[in-house]
Amino acid sequence: MVHDIQRLASPVENLSPEVAELRALVHRLQAENHEFRQQAGYWKSRHRDNMKRINVLERKVELTPMVFRALLAARISTFLYRTPVQYR
Repeated sequence: MVHDIQRLASPVENLSPEVAELRALVHRLQAENHEFRQQAGYWKSRHRDNMKRINVLERKVELTPMVFRALLAARISTFLYRTPVQYR
């Protein structure tokens, strides 16, 4: 029985450095994963902010022709209703 325990202990001792190496690798990968998750969160927030900005700009673009027509109409009406004295 003692011989069996010694026989099993030898491979386990050989695996110990590999286990330590794998643990270090897992730790490094977890740290990288954490960093990538933070970056993903940052870029998601930037995307969300830019989508809001796009929506605001699109609304402004939609209103531009209406504003232009209103200004043009106001300008034309002031031109049409001038008295002859105002032309001097």
